[in-house]
Amino acid sequence: MITRSAAGLPDLLQELKDPERAAAQMIRNLAGTKLLVPASMPVGFAQTLMQVADITVDRTTVAAMRRVKTPDEILLMREVQQQNEAATRAAVELIRKSGIDEHGGLIYEDEPVTSEKVREVIASVLRPSACEERDTIISCGPDTAMPHCLGTGQLHANQPIVMDVFPRNLKTGYFADMTRTIAKGAPAKEIMQMYETVHAAKELAADMLGPGITGAEVHNAVAAFFIEKGYETAGASGFIHSLGHGVGLEIHEGPSLSPSGGILEPGNVVTIEPGLYYPGIGGVRLEDMGVITENGFDRFTNFEEQLIV
Repeated sequence: MITRSAAGLPDLLQELKDPERAAAQMIRNLAGTKLLVPASMPVGFAQTLMQVADITVDRTTVAAMRRVKTPDEILLMREVQQQNEAATRAAVELIRKSGIDEHGGLIYEDEPVTSEKVREVIASVLRPSACEERDTIISCGPDTAMPHCLGTGQLHANQPIVMDVFPRNLKTGYFADMTRTIAKGAPAKEIMQMYETVHAAKELAADMLGPGITGAEVHNAVAAFFIEKGYETAGASGFIHSLGHGVGLEIHEGPSLSPSGGILEPGNVVTIEPGLYYPGIGGVRLEDMGVITENGFDRFTNFEEQLIV
């Protein structure tokens, strides 16, 4: 695996003074003057790349190639996940050590513990490993009922806190992805029951994953499990997103674990992230990442699961 540094990107940046031109020249140097590119490539970068190479837009070949990771790519993604876990652990420790003010808000060293502060802690741990966090979700209380709510302001005790951390290594370009739901002190009974159900759903999915099964089959099995346990989905309530997705040089790529997900094969790196969301109660999501193998699913994620910290 050739990193961007080994491919000469730093020297090209210094010479050309333009990140897009430098990246385009690096790609040309590595791959030649006739390039097959995905339809998802940003128009601006495609125009820059066209200045140094002939490009052909392809809607299937590149995506199919990227779905199956090489052993070297898998190793790089395991390393990013290890860095992810170190950063997430520091964030959980901050919340664990926090006190509680008279309004139920979390405080540490006489300062409010906010979503922004937790993101700063995560970023500070990732930075020495050349990883960046961007749009990390640290939502609390009612905000957790919205899966993609970033979260803002002071965190509170006895409420769910959803932490969805997906760093990217700046040297290799690869992502990792993990979500944990925690609470400082016991949350409502409904949240605790949801947590146990979401955890069981994630393990059901992990046991099903393997070559030959479709992403749709796994997603639908989890959806049926939630209904069996009494968690209906309607509108913005319930299990309202796909079970998982591929991860690689993009945080969301093929294959998908969704109602339209196709056949899984060895080398696919995917997430499993079941969640339940109910306005007025809150939300719970748990997410692991791993690779499809000849025999099943090899989980990269080794981070503990503990609701109350």
